Amino acid sequence: MNSHLRWTSEFIHSLYQSGVRHAVISPGSRSTPLTFAAAIHDGIEQQIVLDERSAAFIALGIGKSTGTPAVLICTSGTAAVNYMPAITEAKESGVPLIVLTADRPPNLRGIGSSQTVDQIKLYGNQTVFFHEAGEPRFEVPDLRRLRYLAKQAVSHATEQGGAVHINFPFRKPLEPTVDEIETEKTRLDKHLSSKTDLQFQKAQRTVYPGDSLKTLLSESVRPLIIAGPADPAYRLSQQLSEVAQLTNAPVIAEPGSGVNAGNQQIHRYEQFLRSSEIRNDLKPDIILRFSDQPYTKSVLTALEEWNEIPTFHFTARNSDQDHTLSVTDKIILSPVDRLHFESTELNPEKNWLNLWKSYDQKSQKELEKSIKAEGKLTDGHLFQKIDRSLPKAWNIMLSNSFIPRDMAMFGSSGEFQFVNRGAAGIDGIISTAIGISASTEKPTCCITGDLAFLHDSNALLSIRQASEPFLLVVVNNGGGNIFNMLPVSDNREYFEECFLTPQAVDLEHLANAYGIPYSLIDSVHQLDRFTPIRVTKHKIVEVRTDSKASMRMRKTLWGV
Repeated sequence: MNSHLRWTSEFIHSLYQSGVRHAVISPGSRSTPLTFAAAIHDGIEQQIVLDERSAAFIALGIGKSTGTPAVLICTSGTAAVNYMPAITEAKESGVPLIVLTADRPPNLRGIGSSQTVDQIKLYGNQTVFFHEAGEPRFEVPDLRRLRYLAKQAVSHATEQGGAVHINFPFRKPLEPTVDEIETEKTRLDKHLSSKTDLQFQKAQRTVYPGDSLKTLLSESVRPLIIAGPADPAYRLSQQLSEVAQLTNAPVIAEPGSGVNAGNQQIHRYEQFLRSSEIRNDLKPDIILRFSDQPYTKSVLTALEEWNEIPTFHFTARNSDQDHTLSVTDKIILSPVDRLHFESTELNPEKNWLNLWKSYDQKSQKELEKSIKAEGKLTDGHLFQKIDRSLPKAWNIMLSNSFIPRDMAMFGSSGEFQFVNRGAAGIDGIISTAIGISASTEKPTCCITGDLAFLHDSNALLSIRQASEPFLLVVVNNGGGNIFNMLPVSDNREYFEECFLTPQAVDLEHLANAYGIPYSLIDSVHQLDRFTPIRVTKHKIVEVRTDSKASMRMRKTLWGV
């Protein structure tokens, strides 16, 4: 038996026993033993992705949607370095991920051997766990340690939220023979048929908030609930719903939070909370925050202004998420835990929720009026259209920059929305959406800006691995328009070339090169005729909006 294949197969099967079901593999020679181990395992679904950066974000999307880490496999050298952006996002947003890098053996390191770089703790403190697996050995203690390493990898990735890096050095020969492959497949078949899957679930606890929170809640007359972004495995949806019913508080839920609070949900906060006068009128006396750090400008401004208000943070991640340094206390919960307030009695101000809803309704009318009056196609037209016409069961992956903020401004929060708001980069957006789509097997819409689209264009190589339908909407507004909000935009001599960076790529030709159906929308009339649910396969829709009209509309609705 080829020692490499037996070694890696033992490890991959141990990952499978701990719940792993997906492997994303980039082709390479030194990683041959890892690739074969994943390929011959009937319980592991493989995706082959040429570009390692794209592969890493596809794996991130799988972990984001399922709560279980996907396994990344690559060869040695710069292949492994390309994983860094997704690993950084995984740590900052708490997404489980397992990275398996093949490496040259110790005798080839540090002597200028080709494709050999120092891979020991290659990702520094961006991973939650690192281990050098060592060269294959088959004494009982070594095999036991290898199996335990697989369990460690899954538990660290899921419990701490982030990427685990395991480095596997291999000597040549790397390729198993046909007989060796068949022998290992037979061994795996026996394991798969005779052993039950080991699926671990957290036991439900009953969590009693401390006396401080109960006292403040009982005295509160103006409670406010704010939900920031959270992946499905970390969403405290049930707990938020129960607290909302208990308090009858208004609920601000950002896109990516996965929250639907019904009659208590406030939708147009990005408009009216920009006003200092309204913020003063709506000042709460206690804030109950759920999930990660909010990112919309209006909410951040309000939290900074209200930073003396008692703020309690309910989270399933033991991570500091406190941009305004205002959290009074943090309550860590598992999504299955029960939050029990015992006999806490609340007496909110009689018209408190109605006051928020009155501002919400007024802002909604202003929004409708602005969109109806604008003859040019704006970002606002697009986001309102997507929000109203896509079925609620679709996945929606929102890129960064203006995209999630515009969904908050012109659309709404939905249960199946996803964002990469940890490091909040524009890289890997399409790839993340592909991973979400492939792992959930649900219709998916990815909304990205033109620059983010070009930044991740190699993902188009893998778009057919996404489930159908997969709708990729490219908001082409001529570059990085969010920079128009910064003081640097006043320096017109350098602004366009160095910051706005408009591109002249013909997206239709790019789509044709990959064989992906394409259509263009560049008017309000064409957008009105567009029916997203008629997309049944993979499709790119470029929407060319007027950036000046879009910014003018935003500023009008912000009241600036």
